[in-house]
Amino acid sequence: MSEFETGRNMKNIMIAVVVIAIIGVSSVIIVLNMGGGGGDGPDGPRNTITILTRHDTAIHTAYESAFLATDLADEYNITDIVWLTQDGSFWDAVIDAGGVDILWGGGPTLFDQMQRDGNLEPLNSTHMTEVVARVPDEIAGADMKRYDTHGTVVWAAAAISSFGFTVNHEFLDDYGLPTPNNWTHLAQPVWGGLLPTATIGMGNAPKTTSNTRIYEIITQGMGWDAGWVTLARMAGSARLYQGSVETQAAVETQQVGVSMSIDFYGYSTQANNPDCEYILPQGESIVNGDPIAIVKDTPKMELAEVFVDYVLSAEGQAVWFSEGVNRMPVLESAFLTPEGLERPDLYEFFNQTKLNVGIDFNDTLSLEINTSFIYYFEAVFNDAHDGLAATWKALVDAYNNEDITLEQLNTFATQMGTPVTITYESTPTKFTVDFAREINEQMLTDSTFLYNMQVAWTAAANAQYAQVLSDLMAILP
Repeated sequence: MSEFETGRNMKNIMIAVVVIAIIGVSSVIIVLNMGGGGGDGPDGPRNTITILTRHDTAIHTAYESAFLATDLADEYNITDIVWLTQDGSFWDAVIDAGGVDILWGGGPTLFDQMQRDGNLEPLNSTHMTEVVARVPDEIAGADMKRYDTHGTVVWAAAAISSFGFTVNHEFLDDYGLPTPNNWTHLAQPVWGGLLPTATIGMGNAPKTTSNTRIYEIITQGMGWDAGWVTLARMAGSARLYQGSVETQAAVETQQVGVSMSIDFYGYSTQANNPDCEYILPQGESIVNGDPIAIVKDTPKMELAEVFVDYVLSAEGQAVWFSEGVNRMPVLESAFLTPEGLERPDLYEFFNQTKLNVGIDFNDTLSLEINTSFIYYFEAVFNDAHDGLAATWKALVDAYNNEDITLEQLNTFATQMGTPVTITYESTPTKFTVDFAREINEQMLTDSTFLYNMQVAWTAAANAQYAQVLSDLMAILP
């Protein structure tokens, strides 16, 4: 998903401009408070709804065009949709600035954060109760609705996503590389044999929620330490990109042979490039319900409910089949529409996805450690990538030259990728799940603390990589 793309629709800009300075990160974001027409009922004047989203402009265009052409939009005099696209870390501030009616897209963790922060309206009106009843409670073992402490739905999935990787078979054939089928395979030394030419594309975690979900799947499915070791081996063979769009483009244009992919990017790439194939690691992935929700106490509640009703109808779900979108609906009834009947390819993927019950993913844990998780990833893999790649290349070269055994390579790789230890409050402290949970809130709210932690983690990672390299050289002939 294109998390940082600017929204297309800049009509009806209202007065307030909120400037948020991100201290210590050297960036400034301007959030425009977007208003709309008056009246919130069938007899009111021209109406606008405002949607804060992580979806890209292809989805904006497809849904705005389709929805505004409906009888529902005509009945309620909805003549325009304003789209706001911001990184999820700014959503609280955008909502606080006012004028947002609907939240849509960005994954369960982001919406769970919004629920935690009191931004979601319970979907318990008579209208919404009927609408959310259309959505299945779960698909492939994953929740498609989230409930508050009173047992009321606060968000429902509007689409489903799986997580895997896209391969470019021409790249693999040119370099004599095998077709991978799971995460563990991508951690094998064969993928580092071309270094310094990267064979894998990975997104830097703070810049892509979809790639972050993949990294969470790996650390939860394999276990914390083993997951980070696997990620270190993958990242050693990889080039890191600053966004999921860039990561996906890398495999389509043969910059790399494999890229981390959310399913709809994989489908689109596969459709656009016959050399490419999206692969879902069987039993090693999860299905996500990608949410839609209404902002707490929006003055346009009725209009917001009308839009959610449309999105969660068979007609609205069929918009996911639009050219350039290619997303998987949450309602199987979408495949019975005229548009759905023309997409047997996606229906086949839909049925495969339903059957792919993967790991037992802990959404609560993801929420509790998300900020510390993504910035640790950036510190030890993105910011220390030169040291990581050099160390992994030396290990792979030594193995390929038969100077070390596979067992020795695995031992060194474990030393290389095990989460680092830093001095924290005068105590040597390893990056464990418990420590990630302990510091997560401060990482989220204190930019100076975040910066200092990243600097310490990067230094520790570079030292760890250098030590592995030194230990390797000591045993080479």
